[in-house]
Amino acid sequence: MPKRKQEMQFRYYEMPEDSFVLSLTGQSWVRKYGDGIASLHFHNYLEIGVCYEGTGEMIYDEQVFQFKPGCYTIIPPNYPHTTNSTPGTYGFWEYLFVDCEGIMNRIYPKKKETMNRALQLLYQKAYFFQPGEMPTLRENIDHVFKEQKEKRDFYKQESDGYLALILIDVIRMAAAELHEETPQAHGDLDRILPALNYIHEHFREEVYIQKLAEVCALSETHFRRIFTESMHLSPLDYLNSVRIHNACIELRSSKKTIRSVAFDNGFTSISTFQRNFHKFVGMSTNEWRFDPKNYEYKLNNFKINTYEGW
Repeated sequence: MPKRKQEMQFRYYEMPEDSFVLSLTGQSWVRKYGDGIASLHFHNYLEIGVCYEGTGEMIYDEQVFQFKPGCYTIIPPNYPHTTNSTPGTYGFWEYLFVDCEGIMNRIYPKKKETMNRALQLLYQKAYFFQPGEMPTLRENIDHVFKEQKEKRDFYKQESDGYLALILIDVIRMAAAELHEETPQAHGDLDRILPALNYIHEHFREEVYIQKLAEVCALSETHFRRIFTESMHLSPLDYLNSVRIHNACIELRSSKKTIRSVAFDNGFTSISTFQRNFHKFVGMSTNEWRFDPKNYEYKLNNFKINTYEGW
C-alpha cells in the first residue's frame, strides 16, 4: 500500500481590482493561531505579516522560529508555513498579500529577463525578522498598512511606491547572499526586445538565430553584436538560460522525469541538457531537484486541500 500523503492547505486570495496588495487588518486577526490546525499551508501571493501581540512559533517548512510582538515575516508564494500561538493564548497579526509580478512589471518595464531574475531572487527564501531588525524595511511595511487603513487620496499610488521599496530591499538581501548585483537594466534593449519576446514564446521549439534577427529587422551579424552587448550573453546562451530556468521550475514543482523535462524545454539530447544545466545552475539536475532550498518540489509529497483565504 502506498504511503499516505500528509495534508497541506493551499489558501488562495483574490487581489482587489486595480491593486497590487490585499491587506488583512483589524481585530478579526486577534485569534488563537494554529488552534485545531495541524497542517502547513501556502498562498498564491507573497505574504508579509507583522506581529503586534502574543507569542508562539512560526514554522517555515522545517525551520521553527519563536515569535513575539515586533517580529515580522516575508514569505514567498507556494512556501509551506504556519503560525502557532503559545497554547491557551491569543496572538494579533496583520497581513499584506502582494502581487509581486505586477510591481516588478513597473520596476522593470520592457525588461522581461531582468524582471524574471528579480522575481527568482525575491522568491528564493522566506524571511523571519526579529523586533528592530531591518528598521527601514519595517517602516516601509508600516507605511503600506497606514495607507491601506486610512485610504486617503492617492493611497493606492502611495502603497505601490512603498511596496516597490520593500521588494527591492528583499531582492538586494537575496542578491547579497548569492554575491550577485541587484538586477538592473542592461543597456538599451528596445532593439532586441522582439527577439526576447520571441524566445520566451518559442523556447520549447527549435529557434534559429536568423529568425531572431529577422523579427528585430537586423542583419544576423548586427543582431548578434547588439544582443551580446545588451544581455552579456550570446543569443544561444540566452535561449538556453531561459530553457534551463523553466526546467528548474518543472524539476522543483513536478515529478516529471529528467528526460521529459529536457525534451519539453527544447533540448534535443539529455547530454546537452545536463551540460547546460550544470553550466547555468552549478550542479546536476538531481542535486538541484533534491536540494532542501527547493521547497516547491516538496509540495508533491503532500495531499493539497484548497481553501479561499483563511
